[in-house]
Amino acid sequence: MPLRWANSELVTTDAVEWVRAAKQSGDRPLRTLGSLSVCRSLVTAGLVDRFRVVVFPFITGATGQDPIFAGYPDVRLELVEHRTFAPGLQMLEYIPTLLDGPPPGGICGPEPQPDP
Repeated sequence: MPLRWANSELVTTDAVEWVRAAKQSGDRPLRTLGSLSVCRSLVTAGLVDRFRVVVFPFITGATGQDPIFAGYPDVRLELVEHRTFAPGLQMLEYIPTLLDGPPPGGICGPEPQPDP
């Protein structure tokens, strides 16, 4: 049965291996939406070139589910694009780099040193 979305393909095998092979053999852009476990696996495997996050102007603290980045490896994100959409939606696009652990000095970097 064909998928409703144009230029879409249902992957029924291991997603990490499928994406690895598709990146090596093709030149079409690949995207995934909504599957936290698939995205986590692709980030962990180092197969993600761009990481898009859309921030909505509300917090679902009492009704929200699990934290979305639980189980992810440590990843440095370099902001390469940002846009604001009405009504206040913010799209942030990053280039991810896998880290071996937390960044030196914590998430804000090393402490500033006083001038000599």
